[in-house]
Amino acid sequence: MSGDPLLARATRAFADRYAVVRELGAGGMGTVFLAADRALGRDVAIKVLPPSTREYLGVDRFQRELQIAARLSHPHIVPLYEAGEADGLLYYVMAYVPGETLADRVRRDGALPLDEALRFTTDVGDALEYAHEQGVIHRDVKPSNILLSRGRAFLMDFGIAKAVSGDSAPTGPALTATGVVVGTAEYMSPEQAAGDKRVDARTDV
Repeated sequence: MSGDPLLARATRAFADRYAVVRELGAGGMGTVFLAADRALGRDVAIKVLPPSTREYLGVDRFQRELQIAARLSHPHIVPLYEAGEADGLLYYVMAYVPGETLADRVRRDGALPLDEALRFTTDVGDALEYAHEQGVIHRDVKPSNILLSRGRAFLMDFGIAKAVSGDSAPTGPALTATGVVVGTAEYMSPEQAAGDKRVDARTDV
């Protein structure tokens, strides 16, 4: 633990509620840790955003947007339990789904068999359709945000989602600050990459 400052910091920050076990993965939008919920006796995944994120998001805006994502309840969306700030770090807590990401699977085994590819695509498409009906777009659909477990696919990381109304106008303060493009370049739609504020459900499609 001493060789990983962020792990040590997260362990201290969440000690009252969660026992951090180990790092599950890291990317541009944060680091995910496996932890045990002390009160409820269940495993959870805690995503800690980069420390610099707090400067342009702000805690209040971050929590408001995560409350929107937390209302999503679908068999193929990883549930979001809570979001907040601890020791200056913005974080959110998700259900822990044992398995691997689609990115890891493809990296190891190459192209998926057709039947699996269709099944996973159907799972993710159904999850996105539901989220869009609730006025929430994901904006970062990519293989590393798709979990595979027991032969099914689960979409995770609505942490950068943006709530939109029926006419595609933001319903509240956007999660991303003005001029900040959030997402993964290889998977962005042109309008999202351009920082267009009118991004709607089509960017996920």
